[in-house]
Amino acid sequence: MSTEHTPRPDDANLEAALHVGEKQEHIELRGVRTHNLKGIDCKVPHNKFTVVTGLSGSGKSSLAFDTLYAEGQRRYTESLSTYARQFLQQLERPPVDFVRNIQPAVALKQKNEVQNARSTVGTVTEIDDHLHLLFTHIGVSFCPSCGERVTRDSVNSAVENMLEQFADERAVLVAQVPVEDPKHRPAVLEQLVQEGFTRLYVGGESIEIEEGDVEMMLSLESFPVIVDRVVVRGDDRMRLAEALDAGLSLGKGRVDVYRWREDEPLRRYDQSFNCSHCGYKCVPPQPALFSFNSSLGACTVCSGFGKTIGLDFKKVIPNPTITLERGAIVPFETSKYRTYKDSLLRACRKHGVPIDLPFRKLAREHQRFIKEGGKGWVGVRGFFKKLEQKQYKTHVRIFLARYRGYDDCEACMGSRLSADARAVKIHEHSISDFWEMRIEEVLATLEAIEFTENERARGQVLLDEVLFRLRYLVHVGLGYLTLGRQSRTLSGGEMQRIHLTTSLGRSLTDTLYVLDEPTAGLHARDSAKLVEAIYRLRDLGNTVVVVEHDPEIIEAADHVIELGPGSGEKGGELVFDGDIDAFRAADTLTATSLHQRVVIERVAEPALDDAIAIIDAREHNLDDLTVRIPHGKLTCVTGVSGSGKSTLMHKTLYNGWRRMQGQGGVDAGAVGALEGLDVFTDVVMMTQSAIGRSARSNALSYTKAYDDVRKVFSQTEHARKSGLTVGDFSFNTPGGRCENCQGTGTITIEMHFMADIEITCPECQGKRFTERVLAAEYRGHSIHDVLEMTVDDALEFFANTKPIVRKLQPLADVGLGYLRLGQPTTTLSGGEAQRLKLATYISQGKKRGAKKVEPILFIFDEPTVGLHLKDVEVLLGALRQLVDLGHTVIVIEHNTDLIVQSDFVVDLGPGAGPRGGKLVVAGTPEQVAACAQSETGRFLEGLL
Repeated sequence: MSTEHTPRPDDANLEAALHVGEKQEHIELRGVRTHNLKGIDCKVPHNKFTVVTGLSGSGKSSLAFDTLYAEGQRRYTESLSTYARQFLQQLERPPVDFVRNIQPAVALKQKNEVQNARSTVGTVTEIDDHLHLLFTHIGVSFCPSCGERVTRDSVNSAVENMLEQFADERAVLVAQVPVEDPKHRPAVLEQLVQEGFTRLYVGGESIEIEEGDVEMMLSLESFPVIVDRVVVRGDDRMRLAEALDAGLSLGKGRVDVYRWREDEPLRRYDQSFNCSHCGYKCVPPQPALFSFNSSLGACTVCSGFGKTIGLDFKKVIPNPTITLERGAIVPFETSKYRTYKDSLLRACRKHGVPIDLPFRKLAREHQRFIKEGGKGWVGVRGFFKKLEQKQYKTHVRIFLARYRGYDDCEACMGSRLSADARAVKIHEHSISDFWEMRIEEVLATLEAIEFTENERARGQVLLDEVLFRLRYLVHVGLGYLTLGRQSRTLSGGEMQRIHLTTSLGRSLTDTLYVLDEPTAGLHARDSAKLVEAIYRLRDLGNTVVVVEHDPEIIEAADHVIELGPGSGEKGGELVFDGDIDAFRAADTLTATSLHQRVVIERVAEPALDDAIAIIDAREHNLDDLTVRIPHGKLTCVTGVSGSGKSTLMHKTLYNGWRRMQGQGGVDAGAVGALEGLDVFTDVVMMTQSAIGRSARSNALSYTKAYDDVRKVFSQTEHARKSGLTVGDFSFNTPGGRCENCQGTGTITIEMHFMADIEITCPECQGKRFTERVLAAEYRGHSIHDVLEMTVDDALEFFANTKPIVRKLQPLADVGLGYLRLGQPTTTLSGGEAQRLKLATYISQGKKRGAKKVEPILFIFDEPTVGLHLKDVEVLLGALRQLVDLGHTVIVIEHNTDLIVQSDFVVDLGPGAGPRGGKLVVAGTPEQVAACAQSETGRFLEGLL
């Protein structure tokens, strides 16, 4: 791939232009000034693995994504056609003196921005595309109606089949001649006789057309014309072929074979793709047939979604450990429908269904009787169908909505595909079977299948491509995912590793790959596998740049660039630029942190007398898991990816608490009981999801400090003279904001052939406000200048304005002092978004002062994502502040530096998927490290 492009040699590019054509072994950057970078010069070696590291906010993403990737993308677009470039000419060049010898760039970001319910692991990795082709070429079709194999017959295949199945039989070849209009039947009969076909085969008897019962023949819907009567022998092959050819032609592609004087045909040969036994019209295998995004392949009932809105039995029977007698069927516990419970109990006694056993322990046929009904009982489903007839009543609609949910489509059983697509199989497996399997199961199944030589000749290339991608996914620790899992449910780290699969599968060379913390969500056990994948990408002839903090990834790099020495305005300088050997001996913050021991101040072992108890959790892969988590402590929930951490914390504990609070429409995990939650006034889930969806939301507005800042500006002399009010300094409402960009500072250009691009607003130049508002200054700074300040700068600038300081100080306390006040919250990383939420709770606790704080349970989902080793210490201090305020903190985490300093650890596993979901060990970090079965414990040993 050619990667050189020579832009017009203006002042900024002159030096680079003079060097074009020289053989270079690295990308050279001079005078990089993106965001907080202070005119740094550095080199990124070609075909090497480079790690960019440094404190959070030191400028890593500015260098890797906003400079390297942005310039690579810009130069690529300049190579497009004139038509395409007219939409892209507004792409801004990064603020840099010059970038020399850069390659076309691909960015694999940490965020999972997929929201489409139709996007799955299979579609993103392109495994589905190859499976579509594989099933098209080697799949065997079966009739969805009768289950018989369906093939498209030809004269030669029909001859071979007759010689094999009906050897030495006296057979009659009959062609069914259809007649749509009864008026034409006499003419058709006459035409048949003229063509030499003089007999019909009716009821196992041969009837002469000219001598038979005319009324009977004219009453037939189609004329069963005898084409030939033969004894099936190999030496009559030519006669068989001629008869079959004539019959297929006469019968519109069909011919039936009867045994002489028998009424039922032995076999039907059909040139169309129809079932030869029942006549079902099948759809021939083709790639679109196996895609749920195609109208040809999608189930017609659910339109390819796999689910339809119906009755959600998890809401009807939220606690299956309760007996029918005690009220397992929640809707029947209301006073209005209590009579249905009485009817159910009477019917159960009559049919021998135990009413004193927990619902989940009832036999399957008894559960089906309760749900679907039977003699003397309408069934739970029947009860709701009766209610649906009264939906004109408001209270009935509200009642029904409480128990509705998405259930597997009854037509396709959740497979998303039409019956024709499900009926095509490769060695007894349909494509939907593969989607339901875990990736490691798909790999094992395909490797175990003994394909015939003919199948391998037609599909080996496709099979190899599928196996390559599957092996890679298993290798990087994603074997527990299913191919049919929705992409929007994946974590950022999982999504990035899936994108790596796609990149390796495409086998691009001479390309610049920029990765954003691929270890996010990855257990320490799997880091080595990720390194191997990056090496493979590098060995294909690509340049790989990774923004990373993980010590194992840094140690595995060929080249290291460290930025710093601090964050925000105190960062942006080049601290180190060299190979890994020189980095190990360097005296930089990151290099020294790699070898420092963590100082642990362990308090007494937590008592479990006052604790949260999760009893018999069994959602997804959780195996009747029971665990106790101490109140008022910092607890880490650990385990390999796919061991059940998120299922336990998100779906079981958090959603279970929401359901206990009476929140409707909550999909809570199956659990026996949740205890110890009554002491909390609230349970807060701190996910990595973006804060707000608006580009106008920022750190200043999120902390409510913007209200105080606007008040300060509205009281300036210029504001009073110009009649500016507090509302004029808001970019959320019309008045003082720039209406061209509506206060966002940028304009999005929608592209039809590539991702949408954002450009700076040409009217306000990104300043968000009109000139009249920008003219108002406080201590020599406009409102735009304040939005450009970092949190640390703002704390110094507004030191005398206590309300602003009180709201912004917690941001600095959680390590977000480098954030610019006006940076949209939608651009924050998952870890930054979590810490911003955390800061608001710390602020609220401090505001109450000595007043007793009502305890809250906080659940954090990997808050260390995006954090340097030193920043982890700051985060730990912030989490400790919550605990000291009287709250309980649970952290889902892989970072061993945080785990080792927690009070209590719950380690799940021992493996992923069905091999996980069990409690390996629960206790202090020392107790976990001493457990031989714990994967997490192995990595804690070296830190203790």
